[in-house]
Amino acid sequence: MATTLLGRHKDVTDEYTGYEYTVGASDEVDSVTQAEKYNVIQAIDPLYHRLTDVAENVSYSGDRILVSKFAYDFADPQRWDVIVFKYPREPQTNYIKRLIGLPGETVRIFHGDIYIQKPGESEFKIARKPPAKQLTLQRLIYDTNYPCPILEQAGFPDRLEAYPANTQGSWIKQEDGSFVCTPQGETWLRYRHVLADNGKNIRYWAMAENHQQINTQEARDTCSQLITDFTAYNTDMINEGSVYQPTSGLHWVGDLTLECTTEIQSDGGILSLDLVEGGVHFRCDIDVATGKATLSADDEDIKFDQQGTIEADTAVKGRGTYSFRFSNIDNELRLWINGTMVNFGAPVTFTPQGDVIPKWSPADPGDLLPLGIGTTSVQMTVTNVRVFRDVYYIATDEKYHNNRYSSSLLDYAGDGHPPWNTPPENDIMAILTDPESWAKTRLFKSRREAVFKLEAKQYFPLGDNSAASSDARLWQVGQQFVPEHMLIGKALFVYWPHSKGKPVPFFPNFSRMKFIQ
Repeated sequence: MATTLLGRHKDVTDEYTGYEYTVGASDEVDSVTQAEKYNVIQAIDPLYHRLTDVAENVSYSGDRILVSKFAYDFADPQRWDVIVFKYPREPQTNYIKRLIGLPGETVRIFHGDIYIQKPGESEFKIARKPPAKQLTLQRLIYDTNYPCPILEQAGFPDRLEAYPANTQGSWIKQEDGSFVCTPQGETWLRYRHVLADNGKNIRYWAMAENHQQINTQEARDTCSQLITDFTAYNTDMINEGSVYQPTSGLHWVGDLTLECTTEIQSDGGILSLDLVEGGVHFRCDIDVATGKATLSADDEDIKFDQQGTIEADTAVKGRGTYSFRFSNIDNELRLWINGTMVNFGAPVTFTPQGDVIPKWSPADPGDLLPLGIGTTSVQMTVTNVRVFRDVYYIATDEKYHNNRYSSSLLDYAGDGHPPWNTPPENDIMAILTDPESWAKTRLFKSRREAVFKLEAKQYFPLGDNSAASSDARLWQVGQQFVPEHMLIGKALFVYWPHSKGKPVPFFPNFSRMKFIQ
């Protein structure tokens, strides 16, 4: 369930950025005897993918969870609840997972999303997360509040760049990390997922740490890639020399969230937010003078369920400081301003046509620059830029996974070949980092689906850490469910998390106490 809930883990603070994260350490102990076997010695941070020594870091036991055993005596379990249940194959063992499928439903995992066919219905429909669940499940991949000085000094490219480059009055980065724009027309600040270690080019971290200068354009060309389901929690390298899961992330994630704070110094003009998925630009345009927000897509094949122009009044009214969050998750656009979700009269949902695959061209970088902050004649300063990706559910099952030579959980079926002929992981990474190949490769079209049928009084749970979760996907065929009588209750609250740097070892970390979403 990481990182929503933590099992045995190590806390890590990156020495260059100060960013705090966790890495799994469950492999350190025997699952049966609980005897210590190994030591997690290295991990990779989630923002810049730097390999870090953690051998001396203390390992902590998992979160303590308050469970309501009476919650389902008064109400039925709901999709997206975090539930505790007896593991059907070992009833003496309790599991905690997120509830995905309800009795009588058929669950389909496809392209990282969940689709549900309800009893009596003929079609699958995407299962959309409620806003609070969405914010819990998304994973941070970039934050301007945690710059990496050593990479900047060496000349490694910034992930935020003016687009088109050299536009008059375009975005200028300040010493404090903010971006200032004084445009004459329309100009954009766009995000590029460029990593100093992306699994293919690994020399740039060594160059930066040896104080060598990096060729910025060369690094931009060779290190840019699609956003993937990389999860730092899974990068635990033990002292036997193995890594529990692939460190780079092997599945493209197109469901993204953009956050930023803007200080607007103009009375009028247009502020725009842009999210790209499958080459389609999903835009939010806000008239600074009136505060009216308009949502749109630049592809006529995208059919919004809401008819007509999609617009709403917002809290933006001329000059001032505003925080924005714009997301495209589960085929639904959502907008928050100053922490409040904007009401467009109805959910802004849509249905893509055909396979959604990443796109790029010289004229439109598409999914290579998948997020943008734009301005048309608005002078403003942008800070607190953060980028998140949605959880990616991997479409696998017990039969498929056990017939592969690799231990990695993968979506790819390998051009119709048997599962042991899936593409090598190095080949997958080569495609993810080569935009010219996206239109030619069959990799994205070879993503498979996994389908699970539930009968009455059967529930289907999945873990939030899909790449490393022993959930119902991997249980024995015909037993991939939790019987109703094995439900224990609903997980409510994380209490008494371990202390950090306190003289009293059992002093709780109050910042991690939380209600479970």
